[in-house]
Amino acid sequence: MVAAAEQLIGRAAEIEALRKALAGLDGGEGRAVEVVGEPGMGKTRMLAELGAMADADARLVLSGSASELERGLPFGVFLDALDDYVRGLEPRRLRSLDDETRAELAQLFPSLREADADDARRLDDKRYHTHRAMGRLLQTLAASKPLVLLLDDLHWADSGSIELLGSLLRRPPAGVLLALALRPRQQPERLFGALERAQREGVATRIELRELGAEHARELLGDAVGATAATELHAQAGGNPFYLEQLARSPRRLGDAVAGEASLAAVDVPPAVAASITQELTVLPPDVRRVLEGAAVAGDPFEPELAAATAGVPEPAVMEALDELLRCDLVRQTELPRRFRFRHPLVRRAVYEAAPGAWRLTAHERGAEALAARGASAPERAHHVEASARTGDLAAVTLLSEAAAATAPRAPATAARFYAAALRLLPDAGHDTARLELLSARAQAHAAAGQFAEAHGALLECVDMVREEAVAMRVTLTAACAGMENLLSHHAEAHARLFGALEELPDPRSPEAVELMVQLSVDALFRMEYDSMREWAQRALDAARPLDDRRLQA
Repeated sequence: MVAAAEQLIGRAAEIEALRKALAGLDGGEGRAVEVVGEPGMGKTRMLAELGAMADADARLVLSGSASELERGLPFGVFLDALDDYVRGLEPRRLRSLDDETRAELAQLFPSLREADADDARRLDDKRYHTHRAMGRLLQTLAASKPLVLLLDDLHWADSGSIELLGSLLRRPPAGVLLALALRPRQQPERLFGALERAQREGVATRIELRELGAEHARELLGDAVGATAATELHAQAGGNPFYLEQLARSPRRLGDAVAGEASLAAVDVPPAVAASITQELTVLPPDVRRVLEGAAVAGDPFEPELAAATAGVPEPAVMEALDELLRCDLVRQTELPRRFRFRHPLVRRAVYEAAPGAWRLTAHERGAEALAARGASAPERAHHVEASARTGDLAAVTLLSEAAAATAPRAPATAARFYAAALRLLPDAGHDTARLELLSARAQAHAAAGQFAEAHGALLECVDMVREEAVAMRVTLTAACAGMENLLSHHAEAHARLFGALEELPDPRSPEAVELMVQLSVDALFRMEYDSMREWAQRALDAARPLDDRRLQA
């Protein structure tokens, strides 16, 4: 159940749009609503208001949020929204799903891995299995009553979640309202296209949150702030609701400086707002602030146990500190027990960046160790390892490689990031084979994600590393490079690469030569030279026949 939002001021038209989107579920069709606005405009409050309305109408409401510092966890926003609920379902609710769908879901949700251990087999690399399984799960959850799925801060969502959302928006599951909140200027390109298409087709409704007027700002701040001060705060906050409330919290007034404002320098936040947040942190007792810093490293939302581990503080002390942080409204309880959130992502960002840099390294190390002790998977631990591991740490290289391999079939862009992190940690000398394997795997992941320029760069590094005598490997990598170049419309470069490699072969009628001729035939198709395409294909066939290799002949 989603708690009712604080009173929303100046959003009557937006709330009415939410009511209409919710009413659209009564016909049994799938719908989507997109809430967009700059940081602090009240997107999370709007989702909470929708959740409260849906809950009052006896809809099933589930919510999840992407997090700025945890973008490496595949399908993280869906796991946040669904995993705990799925864990509590009666097994019969999921028995209506076919074995293949349950097996795919068991790969995604930790709560299903043990229950469906026999079915959790690895499916092939086609991501549509994951998208189809998630759609069927949502439709199953909505079978008894409509489901409202609230997904917040999608500008920080991982690539797997973005692709999955695109699939769901093309054909929203029956009885499901997807409510999405994000910042327009940070919107992932793929999600932008999917939302634009959904709006054109009448599937999605867009709600854009704009600045509050001076009258609504005075109403928001209430009697605690005088009319003159409210007008001044409105001018400085630009009508942004969060900035207004944040400035009103501060005993300092306009233009006052506070040491440490730079903790939000990378975010487009007014200096007075950054100063106000910093003030809240400076008055905390050191032990309470250390717990808050540990929570910022642990995640958002976070569990007290993991915050204790990252902060290096005993759990009883963390619970005492949490009471103080709740009283100060720096963190808030969620609808789930033993799970807390920061008041706003900007507060978490400020806490994290203001923490000492060296201390953050050790905090991430402690976080990785705590998750390992829990039996967390490699992708779940990879974020902390990536943020803290030392160059030359081969155990970290192995873990990141495992995380990438586990992630690649369903979220290849995230896998490419993990492979890149593993490569950064690999020692410069003595690990050429491992580096070549990681580069090759990274290239494949980039290519699967449609990141052809990055894949091409990784393949070029591979070619440079392969010894001259490793002819078969060099030819395979050369063909892959040329393939990427053709996809990037660098057709002349691709042709020169393939033809040059063929000319350099010591045996012009070897299997490697046949492979290059086949690639030259494909290359001619890209250049629309169809006679040349037929000629290279015939040369390849003539060279393959004496080799008695049916695969090459085919």
